[in-house]
Amino acid sequence: MMQPAAKRGSRWLERYMPFVARSPEMQVEWLLQALQRQVLASHEITPYVRLLLENEAPEVVARVRAALGELPSWAVERLVEAADIYDTPKLFALLPECSAEQMVLALGKEVPPYEQNPRLVRDRLFYAVYSRDPQLFAVAVEMLASRQAAPADFAEAHARFQELLEDEKLLSALYPKARTKGDIDLKDLEALSIL
Repeated sequence: MMQPAAKRGSRWLERYMPFVARSPEMQVEWLLQALQRQVLASHEITPYVRLLLENEAPEVVARVRAALGELPSWAVERLVEAADIYDTPKLFALLPECSAEQMVLALGKEVPPYEQNPRLVRDRLFYAVYSRDPQLFAVAVEMLASRQAAPADFAEAHARFQELLEDEKLLSALYPKARTKGDIDLKDLEALSIL
């Protein structure tokens, strides 16, 4: 018995159409199906998450944000787990809501050994997660510490990040009209901490 043409067409599309040629909504749907079927390991999904987050045009970002908002929480956790440490801040900026478990997954990411500035990479990750919900960030830090699954440099990096936040408050107090609190760049804070 032959299959209906629509079904054959969707299988052909699934098999042969490249991920990058799809709309943002179809890319998110494709990732959800891959997660549901468990056909790809977490590290195999990583390049697809990067491709999804690559286009920074405002209309595409809005469409990706809306599509991510329709995913179940378990799928979002899998995407956070699959995203590398460089893409996780972008992903967190697009998530409509964050859970403590998603934050734990993000904060537990290791900086690659080839990274020349691991502190800055970790600071950017911490800031992206912290900026979503400071109270939930504190809960996630406690959860990660209690599981003893934190990266080796986590305690030191977290203490340093707390110092950067204090420096940010100081800069905001000294120069309230210069920039808004959220616009202070971590590079500025890092330069201040060297002084």
